[in-house]
Amino acid sequence: MIRPSADRGDILPYDFRKPSRISPDRQRSLEASHEQLAQGVQRWLSGRLRAPFEVHLESVGQAVYRDFLDAFEGNAATFVYDIAEPAGLSMAVSLDAIIAFLLVERLVGGGQVSEPLDRPLTPLEQVIIRLATDKIAAEVALVWSDHIDLELDFARYESARELIDMTGRDEDVLVATLRVEFEEVKGIIHVALPFPVLEPFISPTEATPRLSAPNTSPAERAVERHRIEGLVRRASIGVSARLPQLRMTLGELAALEPGDFLTTTASTADPVEVLVSGVPRFQGRQGRLGPRMGVQITESIQKE
Repeated sequence: MIRPSADRGDILPYDFRKPSRISPDRQRSLEASHEQLAQGVQRWLSGRLRAPFEVHLESVGQAVYRDFLDAFEGNAATFVYDIAEPAGLSMAVSLDAIIAFLLVERLVGGGQVSEPLDRPLTPLEQVIIRLATDKIAAEVALVWSDHIDLELDFARYESARELIDMTGRDEDVLVATLRVEFEEVKGIIHVALPFPVLEPFISPTEATPRLSAPNTSPAERAVERHRIEGLVRRASIGVSARLPQLRMTLGELAALEPGDFLTTTASTADPVEVLVSGVPRFQGRQGRLGPRMGVQITESIQKE
């Protein structure tokens, strides 16, 4: 039995007026596809700016639009994209001020942020940041392309949260939170989509395909495969060699003392078993390699 405790930290408030509309199965699909969104944004930032940007998915889930707006801090730079169908709805891409000004500096060839962050973006800075937000919008459309035909058209830039107006304040939105890190700078990018756009995914019919991760080009898959292969090849595992087994009585075992020798009937020509992570994988023969003892692999042990 788990008793209530104020300091457990694992109990979240549940609003019965706004029940979750995302099933656990759909939630897993969202997390997988938006991980791909984060990777796509990271590849673009790192490649375009020639700098090691880190972009990770922090969360993706349902929120009430007014709560999404109330969570903004400071002068967030928000770029609103109108959605073609259904008409009258918009998507918002909102960048923390520190991230927006960092991207401006890097995109024009500068270094770290050199100006105060307590002001909106200038018209020229808005045009520069559009390079990044247009790419994010394209990646979002790609994430949903297997399920929803998401046509996005840039509408406007907003620095005041009260003016974003992408849907009704009491409506549900899907909010993806991306954490961006570059050297000592850390910030957040939010992507918000109104739920009416996602109805085919939230309440699918039997014939509706499920949301899957976006397709990537052969070149991107080759790069990712090479990266994963490099990580696997650098992983450390335990390898051990085991001499032929011997048998002795419990009495002989109990009489053993430091300095005693174990005598076996095995010769130096007998095979040695090589184990990888405790599993027999090879046979070899024992010997010396310079001043060291060693085992030369002679054959592989095939698993039945």
